Amino acid sequence: MASVGAGYLAHVGEDALELCREDACQPRIGQVALAPLDDAARDVVALSRRVLEGFRRTAGREAARRALLACAADEARAPEAVHRYMRLGFAEPGALRRRATDARLLAVDDLARFVLGELEHTRQFVRFSHLKDDSWLAVFEPAANTVPLAAEHFARRMGPERFCLVDPRHRTAAFHERSHAHCAVVRLDEGLARRLVEREAAELADDERSVRALWQRFYDRVSLPGREDYERGYELQTKYVPQRLRTHMTEFRRTPETGAPPTQAVT
Repeated sequence: MASVGAGYLAHVGEDALELCREDACQPRIGQVALAPLDDAARDVVALSRRVLEGFRRTAGREAARRALLACAADEARAPEAVHRYMRLGFAEPGALRRRATDARLLAVDDLARFVLGELEHTRQFVRFSHLKDDSWLAVFEPAANTVPLAAEHFARRMGPERFCLVDPRHRTAAFHERSHAHCAVVRLDEGLARRLVEREAAELADDERSVRALWQRFYDRVSLPGREDYERGYELQTKYVPQRLRTHMTEFRRTPETGAPPTQAVT
């Protein structure tokens, strides 16, 4: 968002500016690569909000929502897709409603749809652990930066609790104090992200291990062993619970106290 705004402030034409992730930057002949903006700087954050609010007023709330969702995507094409989409929306607000097959709209719609799927996975599959200090901690690694988008959901659901939701993949965390209406979403450095992840295992409350064991035992029992795979829900589990998300899910996590996870053959 801030980079789009910087382009306008510098009076750089759309065709003369291309946005890309720093780790995917490959300038073509004649192009000059500029250093990325510091997304933690207050003036950059303020510019991002100004651009988003201006786009919302110009192109509409739904268009701004799609652009924001696309910004959370991990794909290397996301920055330039959002840039072209917002340029079109600022120049021709009605085009975002009329040109349903425009490649610029389709690119952002595709990114936003994927992020929405990851956001729903975040709401469904985050598992909080009870810690010794009576707070709650969850570690989750989605394929998009969804913690900032899901933070308010957990603030509403767990309003009376003090909790932290950590995404070490994107180095993002949401912190919530008891009875606060909102979460504080912050960026983490690599060391702090690692320490927060390690804290989940090192500082579990005494009752957390018992609750995990009970939950895992229940989950194993409802698998109805002895029936065919499709009858005991294994195919549904495989389809709706991605393997990449199971590392931090209580149902699939096993310790010496709870034993190894059950194995199921697929034919």
